[in-house]
Amino acid sequence: MSNLIDAAQVRRQVWLILVAVVALYGLLRLSFGPLPQDPSYHLLADTRTCLGIIPRAGDVLTNLAILAAGLFGLALRTRMAVATEARAAVNVLIAASILTAFGSTYYHWAPANATLIWDRLPMAIVLMALLALVMADRVHPLFARYALWPFTALGVASVSLWGVSEAMGQGDVLLYLIVRIGTGAAIVFLLILRPQQHTGTKWLVAALVCEIVMAVFERFDHAVFGLTGGLASGHNLKHVMAGVALAFVFWWLRVRKALTPSRP
Repeated sequence: MSNLIDAAQVRRQVWLILVAVVALYGLLRLSFGPLPQDPSYHLLADTRTCLGIIPRAGDVLTNLAILAAGLFGLALRTRMAVATEARAAVNVLIAASILTAFGSTYYHWAPANATLIWDRLPMAIVLMALLALVMADRVHPLFARYALWPFTALGVASVSLWGVSEAMGQGDVLLYLIVRIGTGAAIVFLLILRPQQHTGTKWLVAALVCEIVMAVFERFDHAVFGLTGGLASGHNLKHVMAGVALAFVFWWLRVRKALTPSRP
């Protein structure tokens, strides 16, 4: 009976989170209207061509760091310290990480809102799978099972809503930003406020530090390109740090050890 109660409580909390996110979006949308994607986002510093065939080569080729991280996770998959209910979340995290490398490559080959959708879609799934895994560690193990697919649906919906709104001529990236920023904030609060059920938190903290560094590099894309004499742009380095951050997450899943017996 206690197992059923735990499962029901977790499901209820998952849906309360989803309702809260949608309500926040609705409130902000009604208060401020749609938030369009800034067209200047696509004006990236690195416009070099490699071998005469790879446009924006720095931003395209540095996605190899993200791909390498995804393959690193795939190589570690069978040796990760993950309970049965978390296996699907780990598989989704690994697959979405690999797809992010291809989606980002596609976007940087021809930067535009239409291609940016395929960059953000797998990245949103990465964030949702990671949040489910962190909640499983910090709140209850069943979050890995019951939060994964609803959270993934939310991530996909946030990007899809933006894509559809762009096609209708009134782009609205607000829900995606709520999901993107909210996920990072939620993970930080969980690490600070909730006790860990596994060791290895330092690897998650390292991944969060990488996330902060990524934001700085992205913000100062052109400035970094100038400071390095055109060797590397901020966005180039953002991709490298994204790969490092994902590798830290996968290593956390590999080396962590349970501090208390897992709840059924």
